[in-house]
Amino acid sequence: MKSQKVKITLRENNFSEETKEQMWEIYKKYYTYTKESFMDRISGNNFYAFYTKGDRLVGFTGLRIDRFKFEGRRKLLVYYGQTVVDQGFRGKALTQRTGVKLCIKYFKDILFSDVYMWCDALTYRAYLVFAKTLEEYYPTYKEPTPGHIKRMMTYIGEQRYGENFQPESGTVEKPIDYVKDPSVKIRPAKLRDADINFYAHANPGYQQGNGLLTLAPMNRTNVSILFRRFIINPAKAIKQQVRAKRMATV
Repeated sequence: MKSQKVKITLRENNFSEETKEQMWEIYKKYYTYTKESFMDRISGNNFYAFYTKGDRLVGFTGLRIDRFKFEGRRKLLVYYGQTVVDQGFRGKALTQRTGVKLCIKYFKDILFSDVYMWCDALTYRAYLVFAKTLEEYYPTYKEPTPGHIKRMMTYIGEQRYGENFQPESGTVEKPIDYVKDPSVKIRPAKLRDADINFYAHANPGYQQGNGLLTLAPMNRTNVSILFRRFIINPAKAIKQQVRAKRMATV
């Protein structure tokens, strides 16, 4: 019998207590949040991407969709948070495939407003979702962050994190290290990868749990990359993602 693929479903945040318990059972294995704090954070996201294998929940991503005007232009922000995938189901580009689904869902916004996907990258792997997938993302070792992007990131950081956001570095200070997944530790050999090296230097407090605010404009170039890789030739894209992760973890 052919193995079932991991399915991605976008859902509004109106699911049952039973589902929340299933989410917690996965999340607590990789993060140090208390159950109470985890449940409180769920309410901060208005959508979730659920990753299921058959009837089994194997991971999820919290999503917060915000529309507003900034510097006279309409914006749509898509925040990725509370992302977790059980160890045995990683390497399937689930986060990137979630991005494709979001681009389809909000395609009109992409045509008529500025759309950005962003996260508070607590680990280098969260940063690599942007760096190893998209052409344009910030911050990056490839080029300085443009002024209008820097202003947008500062606005997001100050609105979302207040005094815990450091605008000069673009980092978010955390009271403790919430990540307990040993696979995200940056060993010296990993620093040979230019993106990981950049992350480690841009966010030197990552070992204490600090995050790096990371943002990507969903412009024609980035949307085309997502569609080409994960709709036209998804098998090849997933293999490339797996290869990139293996090289980064040597």
